[in-house]
Amino acid sequence: MTDATFGSILDTPASDVERPKPLPAGTYHCVVDGQPRMDKTTKKGTEFVEFSLKPMQALDDVNEDDLKASLTSADGSIKPLADKRIRATYYLTPDSLYRLKDFLINDLGIEEGKKKIRQLIGEAQNRQVLAAIKLVPSEDGTMLYANLAKTAPVAE
Repeated sequence: MTDATFGSILDTPASDVERPKPLPAGTYHCVVDGQPRMDKTTKKGTEFVEFSLKPMQALDDVNEDDLKASLTSADGSIKPLADKRIRATYYLTPDSLYRLKDFLINDLGIEEGKKKIRQLIGEAQNRQVLAAIKLVPSEDGTMLYANLAKTAPVAE
């Protein structure tokens, strides 16, 4: 339902609604999909930038059976891996800005030069990166979430 409208989502039969399955733990070769989202957290109002990473390939440390299960819908159809998204969120505070800089320069390979962080962010789209996923239980222990553990440059 990528292009679904508010009305069409509400017209979905309840029996067709299923919880999205998290990607299994491991490393994925990804591409930065589009421009990042900039927003503020709801609790403290901390500004952040969030990149959408589109996984193109699962690496050898991803269990193939778990991956297939995470991509299989209740009706048996298998979604493409590229339909999934991994969120890479970086807080915009003086003490955490180095993480964003490391991601942009070290992991995405953007040339630093004399550019400002804003300029580096503008060059992130379509860059490739490795994303390591770890599974984290929800606070109540009823679900698992696929969280980004770390990113790394793609070896050439």
